[in-house]
Amino acid sequence: MNTEPATTSRPTPLTALFWLTFLASISTGVLWSGISFIAKHDYDYSPTANFLLYFVTAVVYILVAFSSGRMTRGLERFLSPRGILTLILLGQVMLSPLPVVFSGSWTIWVTAAATSAAGALLWPIVESYLSAGRHGREMRSAMGWWNISWTGAVAVSLVGMAPLIGQEDATLARYALVALSPISLLAMLALPWFSRTPGGHDEATWQQSITVEYPYLLRSVRILLPLGYVLIGTISPLLPYRFEAIDVAASFETPAAATWTIVRVFAIAIMWRITFWHGRWGTLLFGGGGMLLGFVMVVLSPTIEWIIIGLAVFGAGQGVVYYAALYYAMSVGRAEVDAGGVHESLIGFGYAIGPLAALTGERIRLPGVDPTGGGGIVTVVMSVIGISLVPAVTPYLQARRRRARSTEGENT
Repeated sequence: MNTEPATTSRPTPLTALFWLTFLASISTGVLWSGISFIAKHDYDYSPTANFLLYFVTAVVYILVAFSSGRMTRGLERFLSPRGILTLILLGQVMLSPLPVVFSGSWTIWVTAAATSAAGALLWPIVESYLSAGRHGREMRSAMGWWNISWTGAVAVSLVGMAPLIGQEDATLARYALVALSPISLLAMLALPWFSRTPGGHDEATWQQSITVEYPYLLRSVRILLPLGYVLIGTISPLLPYRFEAIDVAASFETPAAATWTIVRVFAIAIMWRITFWHGRWGTLLFGGGGMLLGFVMVVLSPTIEWIIIGLAVFGAGQGVVYYAALYYAMSVGRAEVDAGGVHESLIGFGYAIGPLAALTGERIRLPGVDPTGGGGIVTVVMSVIGISLVPAVTPYLQARRRRARSTEGENT
């Protein structure tokens, strides 16, 4: 790491960004992918309670992420964006030990909500630091490394939780939340190398780095992105009970759940290293199709082998959609905190709708045909997806009409 603190005249060093991103993303992994295992094994939560926990946590995320730009500008009267990052991480340091300081399941709700709010405010600022001052190939390279950093951390968090899950002393599971306190302290070590403010894009360079197709792709992928998180919001709280139904050892649950997050890292690495997908609609079709197929396999497969295959297919599709969504959002959005805030709030909407749809689907059962509620969950969730695909396809049709008019104009 360069030992000279960054100034506002140049982009924040990538090493500092990746250090903070990796460590802060462990919190993301524990919250969105691991907390269902903590709630089930430590607090004996039912699927219904877990779905509700995810829903409430997602609502907090939406509210904070959607207003992150306004909140950041309001706080900038007293603190720089770098100071706001410091405050966020300090908040996690203080609140993460709550489950061992007090007894009662209410602590997991407070800790989850606080971690959710922290992430919703932190990530739009970090994404702005990532993109500010970078364009075209430089931004694509930085974004590739950054996405590998955070997705890799999510996978590490799930695998790292394994020794705490399924132990005879069930209260050990909550220490996965407590561990976020020292991890947040370590993340703060990167902040001296952050500039006080992210800076901005140069308008002329920005215009040269995008094509007329990008806004259409952005509109479409902004539908696909929350749809992907609808599926994650269904799968994550459901997995502990899917594993229990097929007698998977508790110590193997979180490593198995990490399958889709590990595959997502490889999918993002491929997206980063190849260029033919830029501006192409087939990329979104591939990513969306992979997510849907993988989701159905995870919910309905009768064996751990097929569930793992389904998780792998899902992870590949989700990685493609996420990478494309962030790239187009930050390209068209000019690296503003508001652009990152919209991106993160869309993720929150998906996280909120997923558990609600699963909660509804779980109650739609045909005796003797669907005893686990998996068929009902797939039916309700896929209905939500089907309705939402209409606005996802509309930008493609509009872009095709624009191309047709352009071709006609050239021919005349």
